[in-house]
Amino acid sequence: MPDLGIETHMQNGRWEEAEHACNAALQVQPTSAKLHAYLGMCYFRRSIFDKAVDSFKKATLLDPNFVDAGIKLAQSYDRLQRYEEAYATAVEWLRIRPADRTLQGLVHGLQHQVKGNRTDGWERTQRVSHRVVLASDGE
Repeated sequence: MPDLGIETHMQNGRWEEAEHACNAALQVQPTSAKLHAYLGMCYFRRSIFDKAVDSFKKATLLDPNFVDAGIKLAQSYDRLQRYEEAYATAVEWLRIRPADRTLQGLVHGLQHQVKGNRTDGWERTQRVSHRVVLASDGE
């Protein structure tokens, strides 16, 4: 991987410079999962979560065992309020790294955001087992 100071820029919080360095490096190595993950971090830190999702997806497709990129992908979905995708992504990566506390926390926190998993609150439907009679019905 060409050394363009990406990690130095990232360590110093210079996310735009790191982004430019990542893009330059990706011109040389477009199949580097690490570079795509670095680019995703640059977007994530600048709150450009839709672009972060794209970069982290590429990183995880290029390296199916890149759990850290998978975690950031789930967190990016969460920041975009795409809770179903965030939950599914976190669950998927938790299978690969079951002891990861970040993934455990994501799954626990997101399970209540996913509509199909909700069991409490106003969305729970309860069936009324008796007949409702209005006063105007005269009964």
